[in-house]
Amino acid sequence: MPQPDEDSRIATLKNYSVLDTPADPVMDQLVRDIAATFRVRRAVISFIDEHRQWYKARVGVAVDHVPRAMSFCTHSIATDAVTVVPDARLDPRFCDNPFVTDGDGVRFYAAAPIKTLNRARIGTVCVFDSMPRDGLTSLETLRLSGYAARVAEILEQDRARARASAPPAR
Repeated sequence: MPQPDEDSRIATLKNYSVLDTPADPVMDQLVRDIAATFRVRRAVISFIDEHRQWYKARVGVAVDHVPRAMSFCTHSIATDAVTVVPDARLDPRFCDNPFVTDGDGVRFYAAAPIKTLNRARIGTVCVFDSMPRDGLTSLETLRLSGYAARVAEILEQDRARARASAPPAR
């Protein structure tokens, strides 16, 4: 589900140089905290390029990426709001998705977009589980958005450090 500003969004994502980078202890700890806060079996910090959703950090997920065409989060980056799906089997966007129809499939899903300084939504912080839920409370919605904002802060700090350590331009 590419957005009208998709080229700009992809350029912003690539400008952060986060795709396909090694594990990061800060992000790994953050995703563990997210999973514990929301009491879910699975949580990811992900970034979405043209063709895939790549996981920078993950809990309860064996693979490091999924095709964008199968990604729930590609829908979540279409809005600034937190996306909440209480039972994916009942949502027409996801009910036929292999991640839902498989035996231990996704039922509950919630995601907050990771927004950069230029307001591009380059990825998500998402939580999901094999048990449906009623949704999120307003406090949980704020917490999930806060975690996404924290990821954006970490990206900015990493980019600032990279720029500071780069040799001066000639």
